[in-house]
Amino acid sequence: MLGRIIIVIGITSIFLQHVSSYMPQVPLGSKPCKSSSGRIRHQTLSNFSIGKNYWHHQQPYSYRFSTSFLPATEVVNDEEGEIKEEEEKKSTLPKMIVNKETLAFNNKLNQLSQSFDKKSAPKVQELLYQTMDDVINGSETKVQPNVVSFTAAINAWARSTDKRAAHHAESVLKKMHNLCTTYPEITPNAYAYNAAITAWTRSRERGAAKRAEKLLNQMWNYYEETGDENVKPDARAFNTVVNAAARSREPKCADWAASILERMEHLYNAGHKEMQPDALTFGAIINAYANSGEEDASDRAAQLLQHMESLYQFGYEGVKPNTFVYNSCMNALAKSGKKGSGERAEHFLKIMEQMYEEQGEDGGVKPDVISYSTVINAHANGGGEDAGQRADVFLKKMEQLYIKGDNAAKPNAIAYTAAIKAWISTGKRRESNKETANEEEDYLKTIATRAEELMMRMCLQYLAGDRSMKPSKVTFDLVSETLRGVNDQEGIKQLDIIRKRIEGWTPQSSRTTRGAW
Repeated sequence: MLGRIIIVIGITSIFLQHVSSYMPQVPLGSKPCKSSSGRIRHQTLSNFSIGKNYWHHQQPYSYRFSTSFLPATEVVNDEEGEIKEEEEKKSTLPKMIVNKETLAFNNKLNQLSQSFDKKSAPKVQELLYQTMDDVINGSETKVQPNVVSFTAAINAWARSTDKRAAHHAESVLKKMHNLCTTYPEITPNAYAYNAAITAWTRSRERGAAKRAEKLLNQMWNYYEETGDENVKPDARAFNTVVNAAARSREPKCADWAASILERMEHLYNAGHKEMQPDALTFGAIINAYANSGEEDASDRAAQLLQHMESLYQFGYEGVKPNTFVYNSCMNALAKSGKKGSGERAEHFLKIMEQMYEEQGEDGGVKPDVISYSTVINAHANGGGEDAGQRADVFLKKMEQLYIKGDNAAKPNAIAYTAAIKAWISTGKRRESNKETANEEEDYLKTIATRAEELMMRMCLQYLAGDRSMKPSKVTFDLVSETLRGVNDQEGIKQLDIIRKRIEGWTPQSSRTTRGAW
């Protein structure tokens, strides 16, 4: 006898990698207990939903989601000539009986849907619809399109470069709903909805994030109406929409993203344990606050980061802040320009350094050039009287770390420009204090000299072959204006000479020599 033909539908390796990174590592609803690291696990997340006063605030890294939702298959012969598609134990896909012709058809659609171009998606949809019309009209065909077939079409539109790709993806989803009453095997599942949501998150159309959220709400309502676990939204679906909202540039987009996160929390506390937010969810919102330009954005970003730290200390590993989250929060502080923002940014940098010292490379919290440059910029924008001195401290630290072999901490033009800004802001603050004329003049000359020194160091390293040290027009203008302010004609002349040389210079190598310091 021939062996029975069994097809085991497994989630593709790409999908597994993405899901594993978004699914919770530590259950938030567990009873208090000691973890292996000695941290105490909290019983509930009642303090997680801290209400309107906290959430009345907050792109992604912007992080990107895969749309490879279609399953891989394995074929074994069967004497009955049928093929059974059966999900893995951890999958929620329904069991379906399909023939080998349908399997081949789905594989063809899946292959066509992999391209990020403008032509593939229309081909996939046309082939699918023509085949479905044959089935509806009773034409002779052994192919029976199912949820996998339609998800391939949605997935193709999610990858399409067509300006209206998201509209087409949603139209395929609507067609599934129209057909599923007569053809249950076409009933939409979470993969189909996630593909359509992703299509909207990738769209550049105005209001795309709102359309993504609308689909998420529709997905949840459909789950509540049918009770079908296969279509139930999980943290991944919410994360996708949170990210879309956070980088949408809509007014109050950070607050909007935070409200979606709050909804996740309520669902989690209501017993939907798959809704556990993770560091990516928090990070997207913190980054949105950093880019929002709102007056209290830095406070809200800092509160959210501190909340993450508290949860992590209670044993919730999934919300552990990473380098991106800390950098985003410090960026929010730097952009605020508030007094004391430099010191607050330093506080978070010290936490990063301590965590890196304790946990090493595997801890995911390693200060880099962005971390140190952002702290310098926070001091520059905060306008403290010691902003220049603090900038030198961190610039020197970066140089020392780089010399010791930490390439991630190597200073670049952004770091040097921030330090120059810090020194200039120091001069402006001292000038506002209206000291005696002689003292003020001497101090401003000291500021101008230091700014010129930093500028020359940048230029020398760039001319030595380090492309990352090329000064920008903004940097040249800052130093030039400062030199003119103290009537340093010789300094202005030297700066003009080096500026002309830099503008006409192209380094032959991007390598950096240690001797460039």
